[in-house]
Amino acid sequence: AAREAGLRCGAADGRTTSHRRNAYWSGFGTMRHRWAAIGLVTTTVLAGAAIIAATQSSSAGPESIQPIAFPHDLHAGTNQIPCQYCHTSADRSPDAGIPAVQVCAGCHIVAGQPLFRRDSVGIQLLARYWSEGRPIPWVRIYDLPDHAHFPHMRHVKAGLECQQCHGPVETMREVELNQPLWMGWCIECHRERQVRTDCAVCHY
Repeated sequence: AAREAGLRCGAADGRTTSHRRNAYWSGFGTMRHRWAAIGLVTTTVLAGAAIIAATQSSSAGPESIQPIAFPHDLHAGTNQIPCQYCHTSADRSPDAGIPAVQVCAGCHIVAGQPLFRRDSVGIQLLARYWSEGRPIPWVRIYDLPDHAHFPHMRHVKAGLECQQCHGPVETMREVELNQPLWMGWCIECHRERQVRTDCAVCHY
């Protein structure tokens, strides 16, 4: 009788342990499903936010990286201002020169005040740089590494147009990199014109 009671008790304990184990794994499965659902919802929300941000960014257009949004299509295109009016040293210096605030002010500022389009944000910024005597911190777009040299004066005197390297600037609202600036691109241009391609031409 005692043995039978022990067997019944052991069986009952086994069933209890089995139920507890099943309940534990059942709860674990439910928790795992909950975390999976949370992860799915979070991913969906983040993806939706990214799509909305991308749509708004593309519809608004890229922001200017320049301190003043200088419209090349207006100055070089509509008004047909020669490139060297602003980039004054292109025909006599290795560097074409980034326009000084005085160059811009010569057309736009009279007696410290804007001559026209006084409501323009760009003109107001120009007037501020001029009055404070600060240079405009233009961002260089065509920036070669220090070990390579591109002497502008040689290319200008050889008869190359600015557009051959910089693209149709007169149609660009804002100048952007038009060429890869790879060494192979330069060498190909030199070979087409039958000029030197030895290392010392650019690396000196």
